[in-house]
Amino acid sequence: MAKLTVLAIGAHADPFDMPYQCGGTLAKLAKAGNRVICVSSCEENQEEATRVATVLGCETMFLDLEEGEIQNDTETVHKIVELIRSTRPDIVITHQPTDYNPDHRALSQAVLGACLLARVGEVKTRHEPYKVPCLYYSETSSGVNSTADIYVDIGSTFETKIKALKEHKSLYEKEGVEHLGSIEHLIEREEATARYRGMQVEIEYAEAFSRAVNYRVMRAFSTLPFPDVEVHNE
Repeated sequence: MAKLTVLAIGAHADPFDMPYQCGGTLAKLAKAGNRVICVSSCEENQEEATRVATVLGCETMFLDLEEGEIQNDTETVHKIVELIRSTRPDIVITHQPTDYNPDHRALSQAVLGACLLARVGEVKTRHEPYKVPCLYYSETSSGVNSTADIYVDIGSTFETKIKALKEHKSLYEKEGVEHLGSIEHLIEREEATARYRGMQVEIEYAEAFSRAVNYRVMRAFSTLPFPDVEVHNE
C-alpha cells in the first residue's frame, strides 16, 4: 500500500494543538511509515513543539500567524493553500468548526477554504494546484461541543502521546489560565477524553474525528468500509 502524507494543521504550539487533540492517531500513522506533518499556525515555542512532534515520529512546520488574532481571511487562506500545495497531503486534519477557542474556529474555516481553493488554478501561489482527497476535524479539548463519526483505536500509541506531551516543559510554569496550570492537568484531561471515546466503541483508548461534510470533494471506497478493531465482548 502506498504511503500517505498527512497534514495536521492546528492553531497553536503551546500546547501543540494537533498532538494534543489527535497525537495518538498521528503517532500510529507515523509508526506505519507515513509522512506526518504537524503544523502550528503561530510561531511561539518552536523548539518545544518540535520535541513534541519528534516523539510522535512527525515533522513540524510553522506559519506566521499571531495567537489570539487568527482570522478566516484571504491572506490566511492563501498561506494555507501554499502549505497544502507544497506538501500535497492525502489527508488534512484540523480543528472542529465548533471548537471553544476562537483561534481554532477561525483556523478551521480557513483550512476548509484553503482545501477548496488549493485545486483552483486561478489562485496563484509558488506551487501547482492540488486537490486534497480527505479533510477531517479532530476532537475538541475534553470533547466539549464535539461531534464524531470516526473512532481510531490508539491503545498502541497512547503512551507515546503522553510521553510527547510531557515535552511541554514550559507548561509546568505557565500561569494565568487555569486549565493550562500544569502539564499534568492537561494529560489528565486527555486521558479522560481518550477513555471516554474508547468506552463509546468498547476499547480502552480512542480518538474521535468527524468528516468535513461541508468539504465538497468526495472520494469512493473500493467496498463498504468495515471496522477492523475487535471490541471487548462479554
